[in-house]
Amino acid sequence: MLPTLQLGPLALNTPGLILIIGIWLGLSLAEKRSPARGVPSVQLYNMSALGMIAGILGARLAYVLAHWQAFQGSPLSILSLNPKLLDVWGGAALGAAAMLWYSQKVKQPLLRILDAYTPAAAVFMIAWHLSNLASGNAYGMPAALPWSIDLLGALRHPVQAYEALAALAILGLLLKLDARMKSSGNEGAFFLAFLALSAASRLIFEAFRAEGELLFGAVRSAQAGAWLLLALSLLLLKKRLKLSAEHALEDKNTHGNRF
Repeated sequence: MLPTLQLGPLALNTPGLILIIGIWLGLSLAEKRSPARGVPSVQLYNMSALGMIAGILGARLAYVLAHWQAFQGSPLSILSLNPKLLDVWGGAALGAAAMLWYSQKVKQPLLRILDAYTPAAAVFMIAWHLSNLASGNAYGMPAALPWSIDLLGALRHPVQAYEALAALAILGLLLKLDARMKSSGNEGAFFLAFLALSAASRLIFEAFRAEGELLFGAVRSAQAGAWLLLALSLLLLKKRLKLSAEHALEDKNTHGNRF
């Protein structure tokens, strides 16, 4: 656990730094690979920038609206750089809406955009788990193992490291599958494969976490959600792959009839 990185007189928030690096690396990878999916790098860059700006503004606006009385005495505090004065869900909603608007403006299908952003999402998941490891969040159950970590007064499963390694494996697998999932009718399959693999990972490693809400006193809510996401993504992935196979067959028949 390393919540703060001390560089001389400068104290850096390690989890936040890891997330920023993860976003930068993920978007760089996505921009490099997006042209092969029919999304120019400049479009992906503009969409990302727009989403981030709208997300920050939306997060502050949502927080101010929810806590308006706290700002009535000092309206200028609305412009504060304090990251605690942000509403994550409000920012995510406005950021996503702005990106969706831009994708429609440049006439890019939503499924193609989701596929283009999949490498960025996969890299971000690695950074997310590493940031939890640095902060001590999402900690594991007590375990006396050679690789256990000392956290909150007990030796525990480094479940954050488990999930980070799993996310790294998912990224590697997706990059191998990438070339095979660019055929006609296949748009969205790449993103759905990422969802299915990430849901399976959460389903497995949630059992090693020390905390989690229970449904009906037996099943963890996170595992139930992972089951649902896994089933839905696999169902949709099956449909996309079936559509791709049908398109390939049509192209083959059309090509054969020309001779």
